[in-house]
Amino acid sequence: MINGTITEFIDQLYYGQEIVFLYHERKYFIQGWWSEDKQATTMVLEDVTDGASEGYLWECHADNMRKCADAFLCAPIWAGKDFLQIETDVTWSDW
Repeated sequence: MINGTITEFIDQLYYGQEIVFLYHERKYFIQGWWSEDKQATTMVLEDVTDGASEGYLWECHADNMRKCADAFLCAPIWAGKDFLQIETDVTWSDW
């Protein structure tokens, strides 16, 4: 991972923090949140390359943020590859 470590990135995911990252000239935004009753979590990934999202590329609902983060890390989103397989080519970014 460029501009950070995979350990730091995963820690941020486990807390549902907003993260922006670049991969193959595309900009992605991932975030998570708790439901109002604190009984469930949602995590979503968007492609925000052109400044606006056209919907979620990936979405997860679970009873805790760690389950969503773990599901994201192993989801084959990038041409059949998961995040852990591409992370050496990922740049952690700001908006």
